[in-house]
Amino acid sequence: MRRLALAALASVALLAGPATAEIFKCVDASGRVIFVNDPKACPDAEPYDLKGNVSRTPSAASRAREEKPASDAAMSPAQRLEWALLDERNIYPGWEIVNETPEDASQDVDLVEWGVVAKRARHYTRKSDGASQVCSVELWAFESEARARLAGQNFAFPDWRIDRQGDMLVMLHAVTLRGELAERTIFSDCEKLGNIVRTRAAKFTER
Repeated sequence: MRRLALAALASVALLAGPATAEIFKCVDASGRVIFVNDPKACPDAEPYDLKGNVSRTPSAASRAREEKPASDAAMSPAQRLEWALLDERNIYPGWEIVNETPEDASQDVDLVEWGVVAKRARHYTRKSDGASQVCSVELWAFESEARARLAGQNFAFPDWRIDRQGDMLVMLHAVTLRGELAERTIFSDCEKLGNIVRTRAAKFTER
């Protein structure tokens, strides 16, 4: 469970500033690995590379609600997560996408213990009224709905909204950065993005 918490912290850290901000990894006083955007936060801070790529191609998000997934039998859990996430074809104008490098859940003993079979994260960034905003969506697929329900009842990540859709957890987080001030409230447009992803994920439970 400790490593799961660290995985969540890593995702939160990517949201500490704009997608192009430099992130540092260090160990706090209690021995936990943490991620910060200020190298002065701890004496042994080391640069942490954001794994992924940034693309910017706006189009209509309404199309994402109307699309139909392929047959469940034809899609692996990882493919279902990829389908549920919004990509450059169906995000709102003005957003940029940071595609986080996928992790192999089978290589993490804690994820395996919780029944996680696939996980994906995508970060949507933009400039708005002089602020940098990041909306992060993380999806975890489980080996069964029961395992997803159990995880949803036990996971408690601060500032995250966690919803279950069948055998998936849809996790939403947001940061608005103005200068050195960071507000971690899920803003309206981030909530809209999250609603679309939840709607897409729910399509796999409709049949």
